[in-house]
Amino acid sequence: MTVLIESRIIRFTGLSTDTKPTLVPLGSYFWAYDTNILYKTYDGTNWEPQSIKSIVLPGTVDLHNAAADYTLFTATGGSVYIERFSLTLPNKDLTDDAALTGISVQTDTTTVVILLAAAAGLKVNLTNSRVFTYSTPFALPVGKKIQLTIVGGTATDDPTTCITSCRYQPINPAGYLA
Repeated sequence: MTVLIESRIIRFTGLSTDTKPTLVPLGSYFWAYDTNILYKTYDGTNWEPQSIKSIVLPGTVDLHNAAADYTLFTATGGSVYIERFSLTLPNKDLTDDAALTGISVQTDTTTVVILLAAAAGLKVNLTNSRVFTYSTPFALPVGKKIQLTIVGGTATDDPTTCITSCRYQPINPAGYLA
């Protein structure tokens, strides 16, 4: 076996149906974003699939805040591939949240991804221990956010701490959620 130096690596992104580039530096990567498969070339022409490990980032958010947008997660250091998002309500009666009328969760990207629609997040649907999930994968560009919108809320209500979770993979090696 001959040991090869990977001194200059290029990262490509495309569809799984795209023709992968040839005559590229050894060790370069091609990410097929529609299938979420990462390929690496060992000779500059042939591509082998690599295993990618998902990262789960937990968090919390309190619904007893004023009506506004609140950042839940931000793509930092590079773009990330969101696999799944969930928001779990506490085992608590929300009828005491007098001003709260609903919530929604979405991205602040040019093409907005709705993770929890306003109609699903109406107060009548915010029942004890309810879990809202979104599992259609999408790319979140660096600097873009997943945000919670509180409608009609007020900071004077009792705390209503929800648990959030986001499973993702970095698209760029330095990408992560914060």
